[in-house]
Amino acid sequence: MRNSHTKWFVMFAALMFVTVACTRSSTDDGADTTGESVGAATETPTTGTTPIITTTTTPSTTTTLTEPTELVLWADEDRAAILAEVATAFEDATGVSMTIEIVDFNQIRERVQTAGPDGEGPDIFIGANGWTGELVASGVVQPINFREVEDFLQVALDGFRFGGSLYAMPYATETIAMFYNEDLVTQAPATFEEIADICASLSDIENCVGVPGGGNLADAYHNYTFMSSLGGYIFTFDTATGYDVTDIGVNSDGAVAGLEFLAEQIEAGVIGSVDYDDAKNLFLEGQQPFWVTGPWELGTLSDSALNWSVAKLPTIDGQAQSPFVGAQGFFIGAFTEYAVIAQSFLFDYVATAETFQALHDADPRIPAFRPLLDALSDDPVAQAFAMSAADGQPLPNVPEMESVWGPLGDNLLAIRNGELSPQDAMDAAQQAVEEALAD
Repeated sequence: MRNSHTKWFVMFAALMFVTVACTRSSTDDGADTTGESVGAATETPTTGTTPIITTTTTPSTTTTLTEPTELVLWADEDRAAILAEVATAFEDATGVSMTIEIVDFNQIRERVQTAGPDGEGPDIFIGANGWTGELVASGVVQPINFREVEDFLQVALDGFRFGGSLYAMPYATETIAMFYNEDLVTQAPATFEEIADICASLSDIENCVGVPGGGNLADAYHNYTFMSSLGGYIFTFDTATGYDVTDIGVNSDGAVAGLEFLAEQIEAGVIGSVDYDDAKNLFLEGQQPFWVTGPWELGTLSDSALNWSVAKLPTIDGQAQSPFVGAQGFFIGAFTEYAVIAQSFLFDYVATAETFQALHDADPRIPAFRPLLDALSDDPVAQAFAMSAADGQPLPNVPEMESVWGPLGDNLLAIRNGELSPQDAMDAAQQAVEEALAD
């Protein structure tokens, strides 16, 4: 840990940012009564035995300030125990106590928007980059001032960029890559043309490339890479300002061209009409040589008897595929009185190879922290996903995406099932998105 002088930095931060007595009441625990606490500190801070005295412009007038006694962090169960250990080290070094509240990941987004304005929200919380625009619009998060931005993957940073500011410290990314059965395929194909040859040579298989999004279940996430790889897009993106929702490219020439390639693969029998569960089960049963999905399935595959490996997505007409790249990271609440102290915790204690390694071990997604990714250079799984992510696009973090997922997924499903041509399908999706955003 980088503990040198941190204790005095935190004391200075408290002096700068705390202007009234700020000890939290016994009922203000940063979460509702259903939350559990991990590693909650109950001892008096070691540096807080003497009040800080500050002098105003009138020498005879003083204000007595108490140091902050608690930071509250919300995290899901898988990561709470790891962060509790980090919090203990932070407490020992600084005297600033921390409580780690266990909150189901799927509930954090909604709860922070109700608890924060009521003064019961967390100082720090884990979240997904797709939440960023909504949280900014709700006024419950604040920008983060990065010290060493080069330590983090650009695509992960871009995922948390909104209106020109960065709103979270990323720690992990996720995207899709291509799993393959090594008993059926001896070497990972680099191009879709190679895949077509492999599929033609195999017999007695029910489906060749399992890309979720057929049958009766739409899946815009897994199929977007065909849209984007030849230049298509949903909203244009600029690294300085983020996504521009006024420029909608759902039926752009590149999007239609990429989906025409998808239609050709369906026509040739390379990609079948399978939903997520069908694609997964066929691969696990050894009846499908390829499966396109993300690192969240690594546990399932590791527990299976399958002889499998994973590679970056193959090229399409010589172009690298460009899938969505999601990110997870640490937000700082807009209502915290201790933003500088919270940032010290994140950058001095969480942003280390040791902490990120522990988080990676608990949930093996792609590290967003370059030093850890470099340390995993001998891990073929991590590197395969990292290579796919390097060619990808940040998952849009704007609230307007809620108006895109439905019509885009439905029309991609119509292409997969042979019900609409790519041009007609994307024209319909474009019109639906434009009308929804105009309302």
